[in-house]
Amino acid sequence: MNMRTPLLFAVLALLQGAGAKAGVDATEAEQLGKSLTLFGAESTGNRAGTIPAYTGGLPSNTAPATFKPGSGRWTTPYPDEKPLFAVTAQNLDQYREALSETGKELFKRYPNYRMDVYPSHRSVAYPAWVLENTRKNATAAKLVKDGLALEGAYGGIPFPIPKTGNEVMWNHLLGYTGVAYDAYATLWSVDESGNATKWAGHFTFQNDYYNPQSSAEEHKKNGSYYYQHVYSWSIPANVAGFAVLDTQTLDPTTEPRRIWDYDPATRRVREVTGLPPDLGLGSLGSLATFDQDNLFTGSLEQFDFKLIGKREMLIPYNNHTLFFETTAKQILTPGHLNPDFVRWEWHRVWVVEATIKPGMKNQHQRKVLYLDEDWSGAGMSDEYDATGKLKRGLFRPAMPLYDVQVQIPRCYWSYDLEKKMYALDQHFGDAGQSFQPKRQAFPKLNLKPDALARRGVF
Repeated sequence: MNMRTPLLFAVLALLQGAGAKAGVDATEAEQLGKSLTLFGAESTGNRAGTIPAYTGGLPSNTAPATFKPGSGRWTTPYPDEKPLFAVTAQNLDQYREALSETGKELFKRYPNYRMDVYPSHRSVAYPAWVLENTRKNATAAKLVKDGLALEGAYGGIPFPIPKTGNEVMWNHLLGYTGVAYDAYATLWSVDESGNATKWAGHFTFQNDYYNPQSSAEEHKKNGSYYYQHVYSWSIPANVAGFAVLDTQTLDPTTEPRRIWDYDPATRRVREVTGLPPDLGLGSLGSLATFDQDNLFTGSLEQFDFKLIGKREMLIPYNNHTLFFETTAKQILTPGHLNPDFVRWEWHRVWVVEATIKPGMKNQHQRKVLYLDEDWSGAGMSDEYDATGKLKRGLFRPAMPLYDVQVQIPRCYWSYDLEKKMYALDQHFGDAGQSFQPKRQAFPKLNLKPDALARRGVF
């Protein structure tokens, strides 16, 4: 059987959104729960049978026997499955259309590289209240200020039936990852010889957009943060005790991203300003930038985002084994992650092309993002420099935390094709690491600049 997936580009002759038109009309929204899932993906599987129909995702009472509740680690929900086949350098042509450009490049560089393809599972599930808010957002959400700000949405996918690139990107930025979490994790950068550099720390995250005690009116009235992230480092020694608070809002044109840090040497908290979006992340060896975090993070102001359409592709998915069940020593191999522990599945993705706007500066002038239709936080990206050369590629799997119906937010990896290195963000497989989702928001005092000094003490 020819498994080659056809390109499903349905080229959209759509205005890329300088206006403030709200969502879709009530008639179009009626597709939700019928031909479309309640969060806007196609309900049916594909013709080839490689992508199944959506049946609700993993239920909240689903857990394999190996899972230990409260451990902060989730074992694979499909422990008995074996790969259906592997994509290799020998059969690459058969699957070329299903790969990102970065994926193809890895086969060129590493003849023994492979992608183990498993049965596809549409495992993403959402709480009922998130789905109900998504239904409301379908007709109420709107982009304003040239698509850079969001209004009228709260507690669900903003645009379950997206029409523009900016709408898909807001779906990505506001992908459901629960209300809050606390985590202890490691980050790694690895060179072509396999030499690895480790960072480790304590991470706290809160998303007020999904705070059950908030509302769309509250966001509009108070300009509430949708994103508050505190991270404090214990390894390496030269940054031990250093802590950072990073905040973002639904309207960055009036309330831009703000960052504070605490330096244990001076014992002072200061606001950090003037950081360019393409500044390298030191914790990842500068192998990813601020705006590449989680495939894309931050304001949309630097790029024009064009919605190309949908495509069936092989993307990393259900990679619980990679992030929770293996040690760093097992997975960090020279040149690329150990293929033995990376799971790939067929999924439909939204394809968005980002092109740098005139007058803007960024080391990546063009991006192509491939975002999962079930959870737009997952997928891949190809990143190009000013000469049109492929510079980097990122991969971020969907990993449902089945007992709490939450997607884990910050597990991804990045390949720097110029430096011949890669980075892995937030691994939980070694001793002392855990991820703890929270059902309620943290006390407000915990996520303020004044709290950074307390976080910097280990």
